[in-house]
Amino acid sequence: MIDRIKAWWQDLEEQSKEEREEKQKMNIFHDEKEPTKRKMRKRINSLETEVETLQNIIKDELYKAFMKKLNDSEADKRYKEDNIRLRKQIKVLKQIIKEGKDA
Repeated sequence: MIDRIKAWWQDLEEQSKEEREEKQKMNIFHDEKEPTKRKMRKRINSLETEVETLQNIIKDELYKAFMKKLNDSEADKRYKEDNIRLRKQIKVLKQIIKEGKDA
């Protein structure tokens, strides 16, 4: 009976130890239960800096994507103009060939 109680107690201690370790992993301040204001402020500042950096990266990527789309539309416009010019030239050449056959 005593052995069962000891085993139960050890299992309970192991479970609570695992739970404490999990909570500690989730806690950003691993070494203290209640962190000081200075540590919390430092952590907040570092997170704010990280967020600002990520925002700048996103802005840069969006700008690059926008400029690429803008350049693509300019290229499309240029291709359309070239296409129209070439189609007109083809019509003129076909007329010249047709007139050559008729004569």
